[in-house]
Amino acid sequence: MESLLFVALAPLAALLMLVVGLIAWRRRDAPGGWALVAFSVAEAGWLTCDALSVLAASPDTTVRLAQATFVWSPLLGVAWLAFVLGYTDRLTRAARVAVGALGAWCLAYGGLALTNDAHRLVWSAWEVVPDGPLLGVTYTLGPLAWVQTGLMWTAVTVSLGVLLWVYARADARSRDLSRWIVIGALVPLGVNVLYLLGIGPVTKDFTPIVMSVSSGAFALGLIRYQFLDLQPIARAALVDDLREGMLVLDAQGRVADLNPALLRALGDGAAELGRPLEETAPDLARAIDASLTEPVHLGARHYDLRVSPLTDRSGRTTGRLVLLHDVTRQREERAALHRANADLYDANVELQARNDELDAFAHTVAHDLKNSVQGVIGWAEVLRDEGPELTTGEHHELADSVVRAAQKMGTVVHELLLLAGVRRAAVNLQPMAMGAIVDEALARLRQAGTEVVEPAARPERWPVAVGHAPWVEEVWVNYLSNAAKYGGPTVTLGADVPASGHARFWVHDDGPGLSPEAQAGLFAAFSRVGTTEVEGHGLGLSIVRRIAERLGGTCGVESRPGEGTRFWFALPHAKAPVGSDAFAMA
Repeated sequence: MESLLFVALAPLAALLMLVVGLIAWRRRDAPGGWALVAFSVAEAGWLTCDALSVLAASPDTTVRLAQATFVWSPLLGVAWLAFVLGYTDRLTRAARVAVGALGAWCLAYGGLALTNDAHRLVWSAWEVVPDGPLLGVTYTLGPLAWVQTGLMWTAVTVSLGVLLWVYARADARSRDLSRWIVIGALVPLGVNVLYLLGIGPVTKDFTPIVMSVSSGAFALGLIRYQFLDLQPIARAALVDDLREGMLVLDAQGRVADLNPALLRALGDGAAELGRPLEETAPDLARAIDASLTEPVHLGARHYDLRVSPLTDRSGRTTGRLVLLHDVTRQREERAALHRANADLYDANVELQARNDELDAFAHTVAHDLKNSVQGVIGWAEVLRDEGPELTTGEHHELADSVVRAAQKMGTVVHELLLLAGVRRAAVNLQPMAMGAIVDEALARLRQAGTEVVEPAARPERWPVAVGHAPWVEEVWVNYLSNAAKYGGPTVTLGADVPASGHARFWVHDDGPGLSPEAQAGLFAAFSRVGTTEVEGHGLGLSIVRRIAERLGGTCGVESRPGEGTRFWFALPHAKAPVGSDAFAMA
């Protein structure tokens, strides 16, 4: 009844082999694909001849078909060895020669099996025995058959050794896949060994059936892991050692493959085989779907993302290949370069400002100081040469001229030092009582004998600004002296806190006003408010601008011809008041 069981299982076994053959045919161009096709054909030939020998109508036909199985069965070991060597990228020139020699031997052996009646080297004895309604053949292997069996077992053992050697150093996915490949070879080998050694109660060789079933398990591995669609096992040299992270997604967005570099980028557990990437690494999944061109931030690193579609022979997209290139170092270097460029630009601006200060110094010394010094020298020479002949009034007039020239030189030197010191000095910014600072500025002007127009109006309560009082006093001195020199008879002071959050202060005069052209360069060095009829060296407003900017504020002018002029400056408004309010008493 063993033959009947064999015949009953043969259709299922044939179906399984058909599945394996179709899968292998569709992937025949992959590494090891053609060898797997040859294996499927040889297995199908063995199974078909064996099943037909049981169903044969005459003993002679049964014998002939049983002998034909020995044409196909030897090819299985050679085809399997060629598949493993090709898939593991070990099909070298020497290996090709060895596989070719084994294949030629198998063909010769098949010819000897068909002509066994003449030499009995394959079967030394045989007998057709009935097995219920079917026929079976029992035989004793001849010397060549044992040689062939040894070669087949050796080929399968070598292939298993190669697989185990490669997969022992491979990733988890490849190790899982190795179980299916080992099942596809080890189980039928064990069944064949038991049959040939006569171990067990079965007298019929069920190796073709078992091999077909195990090939079905192998086919499941083909479908589940799609290893013929992706990289071969030689990926250890091509993928696992890549410094770039590599990720393969199937058409459903599930992780089909990844390398250690990607695991290091994402962290352990951030990407699992068979699971959708959006479940374990949603940020990366969104970046892949959006095809971002900007670097992706993962953890503490930045990566350039490159996504390429994977297609089959028909052009249908079957997945995506994702490469992550770590660009953290490049970004840091670019950022450092940008900072260096910014520092260089700031240094250049600083150098240019210092050059401007040197120009200002040279201009002032060459003109204002020189003129004042020459005036002092001229009046001193008059006193020396004509002193005895001068009246008391003339002596006083010359002395007053010398004092005025010396005061002018002192003012120029003071402003030059202030212009240079504002840029470099470190000051402590504090809330200021602006009313007291205005009083100090007016007192300075009166003590220096400078023309002063007493303000016709001023705020009763001043906004509290943050700054450095001595510098702000210089601003008021400049604005008040300019109002007296160039403005009208009426001067008013004012302040407010606009929406910008800065406290703004101003000096308004009812003089002739300024045209837009005259306003444009007022706060540059050597610009003057009025005309050449009024003496000045043009540093005052440039000092105002530098002080305002140094204190975090700004300054400006508002004027129309015939409507007077308002010079203003704005400083950060204090959050905490001086006294008990946001405004302080003047």
